[in-house]
Amino acid sequence: MKLVIPTNFSDDYFEKIDFSQTEEIYGKMNTDLIGGGRAAFTLPPVKEKQVVQFVNETHKRGMKFNYLLNGTCFDNLEVTKKGYREIRKQLDWISNMGVDVVTVSLPMLLEIVKKHYPNLSASVSIQVVINNLERAKYWEGLGADKLNISYVDLNKDFVEIRKIRKAVKCKIQTIANLICMNRCPFVTLHANYNAHTTQNGHCSNHFGLDYYLSNCATKLLSDPAEILKSAFIRPEDIHLYEEEGVDNMKLVERSMTTDHLSTIVKAYTNREYEGNMMNLIHGFSKYIIHKTGETLLQGKKYLFQPSQVNVFKLGGLLFELMKLREKKEFNESFDLYIDNKKLDGFMDLFHSHKCPRNCDACTYCNDFADKAVSYLVPIEEHKVNMELFKRSKQVLINGDLF
Repeated sequence: MKLVIPTNFSDDYFEKIDFSQTEEIYGKMNTDLIGGGRAAFTLPPVKEKQVVQFVNETHKRGMKFNYLLNGTCFDNLEVTKKGYREIRKQLDWISNMGVDVVTVSLPMLLEIVKKHYPNLSASVSIQVVINNLERAKYWEGLGADKLNISYVDLNKDFVEIRKIRKAVKCKIQTIANLICMNRCPFVTLHANYNAHTTQNGHCSNHFGLDYYLSNCATKLLSDPAEILKSAFIRPEDIHLYEEEGVDNMKLVERSMTTDHLSTIVKAYTNREYEGNMMNLIHGFSKYIIHKTGETLLQGKKYLFQPSQVNVFKLGGLLFELMKLREKKEFNESFDLYIDNKKLDGFMDLFHSHKCPRNCDACTYCNDFADKAVSYLVPIEEHKVNMELFKRSKQVLINGDLF
């Protein structure tokens, strides 16, 4: 099994990453025609010239480049004269610069690629929720060369993975290091939100306050056992998916600094990590915009829009949240230490199909959490930090920002 890893388009990227087990690099501009799976605010801006340079360097190193066209909603513009022509123009640019793969969410876009761009391989996004063999066969029937199976539904469901593997001939792939909620019901809704924040010309003008992320993070960080129930795959457990016929393991995030990406890629390349499992997922300190101090600059461009929000109230909220950045443990790992080595054997229950799928009647994950999870600060301090974090969700529900 080979890795599929993100690029952040940073100058030090190719110097610091171990590509020995990497088959494909993926990325995109922080805003473009179709939009993508991460809010524009979280990503450093990238120019077309940089993308071309990274595609060329990727090829020099014997790897493929995957350009993401994975926005899940294009406002129905794909079925308009102007929208269709703009899609073809975007695909012409992608094709002409030598991109090998495009990741798509819209079925019409997949069919356009397969009909008009035979040089491009098509991968179906994780965001369309391929969580059973029927959906897998449908997308393969449209021409998909690779399917990203639904990590929130299937990363612990080896029975369904086997069914899909037997049913399709195309490649299948899943994501390893996201801690999205187990069987999250909001995957596509969250994807729609991200698509519109990155879609050029959308009425929101790239504005976005992420209710979905706040909702998910609040649940996960308030009860660390939920992290173990999540879609996360440890480096040591990759072989389980390899044995089931999963072709590639995808890693995130393209918004991270190269140093943090290097740590993550190294762990999954070596299939082993000793230390805090939280170092392998997202976190404030890992993001480029936080590391370089560009948070407020990005915020001014994408968030401080008087037509969308009360900018004075938003400024107050962001000022509060910036306090969390000053708290080292929360900034780096949300106050949590999850001893990765103490999770050896955790996946045995799921791989042997003995998970009852009823968390109310089972303590398996909670028992492992008691053994592996500890707090880096007093629990009361963590609760105070979480209350501040929860504010970002409550002000949306209460309407305080509007």
